[in-house]
Amino acid sequence: MRKTLLILMAMLLVLAACSGDDDDDPDVEIEPTPTAEPTATPEPTPTPEPTPTPEPTATPIPTPTPEPTPTPEPERSTLTGEPVDQPQQRPMAVRIDNSPNARPHSGLAEADLVYESPTEAGVTRFVAFYQTNAPEVVGPARSARLMDVDIIPLHDAILAYSGASIGVQDRLWQRGLPLLHLEGNAGAASWRDTSRFAPHNLYTSIPALREVAEGHGWNREAENTPFTSGDAPFDGLPESGVNIPYVSGFVEFRYNEETDSYDRLVGGVEARDVGSNEIVSPRNVIVMWAPFFVGDIAPNTRGEISNDVDLYGSGNAWILRNGQRYEVEWRRSEQSEPFRFHDRENGEEIPLAEGNIWINVLPFELSADPVQ
Repeated sequence: MRKTLLILMAMLLVLAACSGDDDDDPDVEIEPTPTAEPTATPEPTPTPEPTPTPEPTATPIPTPTPEPTPTPEPERSTLTGEPVDQPQQRPMAVRIDNSPNARPHSGLAEADLVYESPTEAGVTRFVAFYQTNAPEVVGPARSARLMDVDIIPLHDAILAYSGASIGVQDRLWQRGLPLLHLEGNAGAASWRDTSRFAPHNLYTSIPALREVAEGHGWNREAENTPFTSGDAPFDGLPESGVNIPYVSGFVEFRYNEETDSYDRLVGGVEARDVGSNEIVSPRNVIVMWAPFFVGDIAPNTRGEISNDVDLYGSGNAWILRNGQRYEVEWRRSEQSEPFRFHDRENGEEIPLAEGNIWINVLPFELSADPVQ
């Protein structure tokens, strides 16, 4: 009995053991154990390239600001101070008659500079300088005077004239001036106007004179020192003109506001050009007093005399420009130096206005009256 129980117990143990082992049971499906996905081998992290140390930034050198190109000064007339297109030739000067029978004149309104001064009889004559203009008809031309010995080289000019006394001619030659005798070496540039009586009918032409001068080798750029021109530093006296009692006719310069110039009248009649009818009207009028004397013109076989004038040193003068009158002192110490004008009170230089100039040279005994 006991043996039987032991056998049963052993059998039960075997059965219990078998029932717990599913692998031995053919009727039980056994889920396969999932195969683990292989773990991807991680890509190695690349070693970062070392950041290069930046080169030190160079401090930029500032670009210098270019200096502005200066505007070149324009060429200017050595007589009027006005801007011109090209360098100017030396002026051509013509001695012009001013007796009543010589009026009206030709070409005088186009002159850049005119000197007017009394001759021995008190009648005035002109020396008209041409640089920016070249009128075809100028005159009537007359003879030279001792004053020309000084003012022609002052402006580096060529002188055209009808003749001169022996003494004056010698002085002109001795000075070495370029001379165009209108009835001599420049006869090709002159003619007589038969509608007038001699000697008030000799005429010339600036272009024709230039041709003759070219043949002598006298045409070149001007080398004279010009007048000072520019704005006046202060206002002068607000006067409209000046009267000058010349023997050859009572002269008035009357300010013209429209043209900013001074119309010339002789004996109350406007001075107008024969051909163009243009009135003589300079931008600047100068009245200056200087010592006159009878010059030494020996040899003089015919008893002729010639006024001369001392234009060195200083003296009183008036400048009329832009409707104003300035009481000034003229000064000149060197032969090649032009006149300079200085205020009588403070010594400040008074420049001329750009434009043509008329200079009246008066002896001390001749007065002038400003026009209010």
